[in-house]
Amino acid sequence: MNAAHAILGGLGDVFRGRLSWLAVANLVVAVFLTIAVAWALMRFVIPLIPAGTGWLAHISAAGTFAANLIAVVLAAALSPAISMAVGGVLFDVAVARIERQVGLAPARSPPLQEGLANGLRIAGLPLALNLVSLPLLFVPVVNFFWFLALNGYLMGREYFSLTALRRMSWEQAREMRRKHRGAIFAIGLFAAILPFVAPLFGASAMTRFLARQGAEEAG
Repeated sequence: MNAAHAILGGLGDVFRGRLSWLAVANLVVAVFLTIAVAWALMRFVIPLIPAGTGWLAHISAAGTFAANLIAVVLAAALSPAISMAVGGVLFDVAVARIERQVGLAPARSPPLQEGLANGLRIAGLPLALNLVSLPLLFVPVVNFFWFLALNGYLMGREYFSLTALRRMSWEQAREMRRKHRGAIFAIGLFAAILPFVAPLFGASAMTRFLARQGAEEAG
């Protein structure tokens, strides 16, 4: 029930609530960066293709056209990742806005050493799991469901940890994550199908989940 409430609240905040303007800003910046990537590839990489003479000129022209097309497709393929990177920068801003909305007290400011340690803890597992999972990229059908589930797990873990660590220690956050792993995975899985706004959705949904969970435990 808490997961469903958090998911619906997160969707509302992103698409018609307090985070809508951040979602628009996220999309605008991501589109600009995507265009910039495509332009950079066409401006600096594609000119390296030899021009050729005679009949080779036709092959070179065809290769240049194909390379331009590939540059655009590659930039488009990277756009969800670019959007998520931009959204990640806005994560704390989004969390702070939702914290105020749901009536949570101001978050603590962890020391630099603790913040760096937490960052390594959060990043280490995704790196290891993605490296181990690389062979599955070449298995049709299985790869789709595996990476959807993997991203759901990793996004749930990351967004929950980033949100929870504003209010508790790593040990407390880890224990709470174990206790509510099903709900956290459900929120993460939903974030995995919203790549362009995943960090903003995750920030809202996890903040709402923590607020509701804290209210229930206090009651």
